Amino acid sequence: MPANDPRTVVPARYRNLWPARYRRVYSQSRYPHISAVLAEDTTTIQYDVRRSSSHILPTVPRLSDTSAFSSVSPTIRIISPSFPWSVDIPRRVSCAAVFEELYNMLQKPITNSEWGSICGGSRYRSIKQAAKARAKRDRVAKVKRIDWLGDKTTFKGLKKDSEFEKKRLLPGMAPCPKTWVLKFKRP
Repeated sequence: MPANDPRTVVPARYRNLWPARYRRVYSQSRYPHISAVLAEDTTTIQYDVRRSSSHILPTVPRLSDTSAFSSVSPTIRIISPSFPWSVDIPRRVSCAAVFEELYNMLQKPITNSEWGSICGGSRYRSIKQAAKARAKRDRVAKVKRIDWLGDKTTFKGLKKDSEFEKKRLLPGMAPCPKTWVLKFKRP
């Protein structure tokens, strides 16, 4: 990768902090303003969001030092077709902080109104099955947001999807220019 490549968004003084495999693919991403660790088309991370983000730190060198996004923005918003919540990160963050925020958000219990919105149907059955399986492992009987994902709990990456962003934006809510769509896959 040439040092003067205009698609390169990692400042020169930080390039050596990146593991070599990420430096190679970073400029080839369809999303050059996001770390290759997070971009859907370049990530090699196999992170199961049911587990604490501390489990992936030893597998990826300098993950907590790696900036998640190339530009400073007052807020980064992460949304997903897999769940109805958004994750707003109000500062420039590392990749590790993105995984940590995601994990923390998914560990919250489902509220009564959220539960009421899915009564009946396949989503209801999927959440009940996931909650039952997780309760056996964790010994926590409360239904959590992580159960909303069913069996698709592995981080697939972040991508841009302006059509989904428009649909997902609550009427009257200000759009966030740095909105990313989170995708999941089966383990």
